[in-house]
Amino acid sequence: MTDLTTAIFAASTVEAIGTVIALLAVVAVLVYAAFNVRAGRKEVGSELELAANLKPYLNDDELETKKLDRALTAGLAGLVLVGVGLPAYWLGEPGRHEGAEEQFASVFESRGEELYTEGAQCNACHGPEGVGGVASHTILDADNEFVAQVNWESPALDTVLLRYDRDEVYYILEYGRPYSPMPAWGEGGGGPLTEQQLENLIDYMASIQVTSEESKDAVESQLRAQLELGEDADIDYSDLATGEALFNLGQDNGFAGGAYSCGRCHTRGWSINADSAAPETADLDPYVDYEDGSGGYGPSLQGGIIPRQFANVEELAEFLHVGAERGVPYGLNGLSGDGMMPGFGDNPNTEEAEDGMMTMEMIEAIARYVESLGEDD
Repeated sequence: MTDLTTAIFAASTVEAIGTVIALLAVVAVLVYAAFNVRAGRKEVGSELELAANLKPYLNDDELETKKLDRALTAGLAGLVLVGVGLPAYWLGEPGRHEGAEEQFASVFESRGEELYTEGAQCNACHGPEGVGGVASHTILDADNEFVAQVNWESPALDTVLLRYDRDEVYYILEYGRPYSPMPAWGEGGGGPLTEQQLENLIDYMASIQVTSEESKDAVESQLRAQLELGEDADIDYSDLATGEALFNLGQDNGFAGGAYSCGRCHTRGWSINADSAAPETADLDPYVDYEDGSGGYGPSLQGGIIPRQFANVEELAEFLHVGAERGVPYGLNGLSGDGMMPGFGDNPNTEEAEDGMMTMEMIEAIARYVESLGEDD
């Protein structure tokens, strides 16, 4: 509310100049009108006596006195006002536009934050400021019969614009994520929020995004913890164990709600916390403990994705780096739609290179692990 009030009532210097010019012009018109009204008189004679253009005006001796000086002074003052005031207004116009855009952005972020915390209450699942959290999820069987109530890992949103562009995030918000606790929030998907409200939510998400460097540092720190490596120990990215840890980053401790993990989409039941099941006697075997990359929200990665889908590890790593482009084929048989496979090494919202969530070393380690999936079967 403070931002909105500031936007309405805080006048810039440029706006003040424009206001003063407008007020002076209005005052001049009113003064001119007042003098004319006062100079008017009742029509008591013929038209020849009243017509201004037929009445002799002042002679030269009367004109070339203070009356003429006053008229010339008034004209000069008006010329100076227009000649100096308007250019000063125009010179400040670009700055006024920039300030207005910044103010609008601040207002939209504020509205998005209100939706995130109070309106749609996104923080209940995704955590305060989008750091990740858990959501309650109901598991139903094939006959839509209740199986259990469980906790579901909800991904962090403070990295979402490092891997998705705004249109993709909008699509996810509008239509939700089927087979997960994430409902459709937009009108197009049957949700309660308008297009403007969804855009405001994305504006707020943009304001809480971590930087690419912060993201990479967080991944490295978490990777060291999972591999039980010290601060000074080198990480062997050629080791399949490193790729496996990256593939499942955060599964054991809820790091970022699995936002960095491939398994969250490509392994069925990855996000389900079986220990949280109610009732405790519920049979969750059909819903959890699937092999890595066996398929879930995303396709199966087992059974030789190389060369079945990609010619080699380098091609797969490049795909993981930049992600899929909507409607554009990838690999040997792939085609992606909205809100699907993102890139983890390149931010689609900037023109910079290597400014995504992970380094190329990390992505190549994941690609080598994916290549190994299903080799023994």
